[in-house]
Amino acid sequence: MSQLPRLKHFVAGTEDGPWITFVPGIGNDAEFWRHHAEVLAADHRTLRFEPWGCGRSGPAPENCTIEEVAAGIRQLWDEVGIERSSVVGLGFGGSAALCLALRHPDRVDRVVACCCRPRQPDDRRTFWRRRQAFAREYGMTATAEVTVDRWLRPAFRKAHPEVVEVLRAAMGRMTVEGYCAYVDAFLAMDLEDELRKLAVPTLLVAAEHDHGGGPVDSMNAMAGALDCAHLAVVAGSGHLCSHESPEAMADLLRSFL
Repeated sequence: MSQLPRLKHFVAGTEDGPWITFVPGIGNDAEFWRHHAEVLAADHRTLRFEPWGCGRSGPAPENCTIEEVAAGIRQLWDEVGIERSSVVGLGFGGSAALCLALRHPDRVDRVVACCCRPRQPDDRRTFWRRRQAFAREYGMTATAEVTVDRWLRPAFRKAHPEVVEVLRAAMGRMTVEGYCAYVDAFLAMDLEDELRKLAVPTLLVAAEHDHGGGPVDSMNAMAGALDCAHLAVVAGSGHLCSHESPEAMADLLRSFL
């Protein structure tokens, strides 16, 4: 594969610790996993990055696929000098983490895939196409307004408006072209049939009240199909369990990684 656009990245943590790579989802930036990277920095070397079309990363490649997203992360590992890394992601980031482990198992130690799917179900495709059309017509600030509300439970949004604003601001920094490219990759993604080949130790994390990104029943079925995986459910959380239940998420990461 030819050279892919570069990813602006951030490295932290202990010099000789094992690597953890945090993968942003659609509409998320490098700040998304900052808290958990800091939590794990005492014992690990952490890598966060801006997705294509966001911040100082390059634009997304034309007709972007999830395989290219995985290859872009592998290219970043080569650039930084990372031979092996564990991978953590949520939503699209979780799916990309699974893709990395399938395509480059020799480079992946462990996977934590949160609130995600191996393939978008047919009844979600219209939703995503409408989101693309909305972004193209109204821009990313307006798209952030309607998107973040779906990520978080109403009670959490009301109690933590500062979290809502941080997430909206991050999404607003993404280009429409970058957002739509990742949505295209999401829609074309189909890892379902080959998922049984996954051989990397995997923690699947579901959120109790996630009804779209990776519902509990869907993630439970995924865990049942994998000998190398087990499922943890974050009680009382909406889709972004990383933000609604950050300490529960941190405990899961510490224990598994």
